[in-house]
Amino acid sequence: MRERNQDICLLTAEGRKERRGNVFVPEVILALFLLSGLLIACKDMMYSPACLKGAVLTGVLVILILQASELSDKTARGARLGIYMASILCFVVFILYIAQGFLDTVNRFRALWNLRFQTELEQFSVNSRAVTGAVVFWCLIAVSLAALLLMLVKRRSTGLLSLMVVLALLMGFVLGRSQMWGCVLCLIGGSFGTLVFTSAPGRQYGIWGLMCITLTGILFLSFFAGTNGYEGLDQIARWRADAVSWFERFRYGEDTLPKGNLAKAQGLLDGEDETLRLEMETVQECYLKGFVGADYDGIMWKNLPMEAYQGEYEGLLKWLETKDFSVLRQFAQYNELTETAQGTDTGSVKIDVENTGAYRKFVYLPATAENWEGGGSKERKDWQVRSNRFFGTKNYSFQAVSGVVSADGVSTAPWMQNPSGKAEKDYLDAESVYHSFAKEYYMDVDDDRKAELEELFFPEEKERDFNEVTAQIRRVLRQETRYVETPPAVPSGKDFVDWFLNESHRGNAIHYASAAVLAYRTAGYPARYVEGYHYADEETSVVLTNQNAHAWVEVYVPGVGWMPVEVVPGMYTEMYTNQIVEGEPAFQVNADSTEDGLEIEGGQSDDDGREETPEDALPIHRILSMVMLSLYLCLILYLALEAQRIIRRMYRKRAMRKEEDSLFVDWYAKEMSRMLVTGNVRGNYNHPLELSGQVEEKIDGISADEYIRAVGLLQKVRFGGKKLKPHELHTLECFLKRLAGSLSRQAGVWGRFKVRYWYVF
Repeated sequence: MRERNQDICLLTAEGRKERRGNVFVPEVILALFLLSGLLIACKDMMYSPACLKGAVLTGVLVILILQASELSDKTARGARLGIYMASILCFVVFILYIAQGFLDTVNRFRALWNLRFQTELEQFSVNSRAVTGAVVFWCLIAVSLAALLLMLVKRRSTGLLSLMVVLALLMGFVLGRSQMWGCVLCLIGGSFGTLVFTSAPGRQYGIWGLMCITLTGILFLSFFAGTNGYEGLDQIARWRADAVSWFERFRYGEDTLPKGNLAKAQGLLDGEDETLRLEMETVQECYLKGFVGADYDGIMWKNLPMEAYQGEYEGLLKWLETKDFSVLRQFAQYNELTETAQGTDTGSVKIDVENTGAYRKFVYLPATAENWEGGGSKERKDWQVRSNRFFGTKNYSFQAVSGVVSADGVSTAPWMQNPSGKAEKDYLDAESVYHSFAKEYYMDVDDDRKAELEELFFPEEKERDFNEVTAQIRRVLRQETRYVETPPAVPSGKDFVDWFLNESHRGNAIHYASAAVLAYRTAGYPARYVEGYHYADEETSVVLTNQNAHAWVEVYVPGVGWMPVEVVPGMYTEMYTNQIVEGEPAFQVNADSTEDGLEIEGGQSDDDGREETPEDALPIHRILSMVMLSLYLCLILYLALEAQRIIRRMYRKRAMRKEEDSLFVDWYAKEMSRMLVTGNVRGNYNHPLELSGQVEEKIDGISADEYIRAVGLLQKVRFGGKKLKPHELHTLECFLKRLAGSLSRQAGVWGRFKVRYWYVF
């Protein structure tokens, strides 16, 4: 009876006012939590911290004004109208500034997208108005968000709120570059706070609601304090990397090459699985390029980042296309111009390739390739050629300049000093621009490492041309290090090149190539690290295996382009025999050390050859990451349940609008029976009136008379064949809602779950 009186009280003006006072504080707090989280998730798209501060303050002001106005029916409409009119006036007055602020926001979004997904979305041009415009733009966004969030909190629209939370978290974690602990705390705290507040008895703020919100806050504060500020970007990046790695293995197969991961250097020559089949017209040595690394961090080589192709060099590759200049075919273009100028013909060789076990994402080509066809391939930046097909490329062919393999002996032609034709001038103009780009982004060596490399490789201060630099690098590597097929693992925390040159002094092709790239850069030549397959046999039909895997240096020879340079001792001699196996020079296996510094140890090393796996110093981080992932999965499940709840309610309302009494009355009868079972009402449901006594006894707030009245309405349609009047239908609807509410209060967590998502009330 107390519950019924309370419901009646809420229908009066004083009751509504009392209820508004009860929920004023929690609704404001929850809306502010959610608003702050949404704005923090977008802070990397804001011009400056002033945008975030202004947006939050504006949102707080709007929420307080709207909530305060709700205490009086007379001021509510006026407050909303005033806020909307002020926003429109602000938009009109600052429209030019807002336009620039909007474009600046779009630019920042595109920049984040480019960084994360390695795309090339172009930027809009903005002017100085973007500084003020960005602040005004985000303040207006905050006005809309604040009004929307407050409305959703009031209506207990937890499904839509949760969807907004998920989208904001995805925005912050996937595209953002800043710490996300504040965003996660606000969003998930506000989301779960809304959920528990909605689930409180009577949906009113009281001791239970206060306890729910307090416990939720303590839970999340403890969680994030324990992680020293949760950096979601790093964890999500690892999850995304794992997912991308699995998907690429599914599409392109397993890549036996390390792809720049220096921790896998020991396994370069593991196995003898078939990788590529080559068919060529004449014998041609080949360095078939796969992975290309530009940035070295001590443990990995990585592709040149997308930032390199923005800013000063934005649109560089497209401009080079207008000059008919291709970085990946530069040597062939240079050779063609040289042949025209000198009246010679170097010739070319055609090679057909079948990928039988190599990574199918790459189209393996030499630096001297003139053209290629088949496989749906395209040029990827200035690195390599990749496949466009979903499952990669298996068959393709290419033509390469005959006889030229590496940078050894390559020198610039005389015509480059005195170009005579348009083609030569266009080539030199494009080459000059790209050469500047290469010197900007393929010369990076930190100062401390550069000083050590200069002392080791170039102790004498004198000018050296390219051939002299190459000879010096080869000599030092030959004298200071020894080749082994399976070198010792680099200890955790050690720099790969430093360990190789200063401590281990033993390595395979990956070690030599990595050290040589840094040495060339120290000498002033743009260089990059390359992995792929090398062939030097005297057959026109050959099968390459994992034993042909190799790593080498690509150096930018001014005027000529990127050319491979061999630095592994024994591999750059002019004698090539059929005994040569990639990474294993033409010397006897298990031979003793020679004057050249070679030490072939048959794949054995001082240790077991396994990379040491460092212990996780803080396993709690992994546990907390799994907890966070579980929370996300729970949130997704919750959204799915809310979605099916909304769909079922829409179906019921549609039947009511169409006046299909038999449909919704059958539905009501079935749901009433299920709810009575949840309330432990037992008996013969074919005679529902006999259950009235149990209903009144076991379900608080439901009287026998109410139950009998509802059953009578159902029987009126089912057995009497009559149509319910609107007020009778409303009575039946209200009874079922009150029955669901009573069960929700007394049936425990599982009962509440069934009432909300199974019975859809």
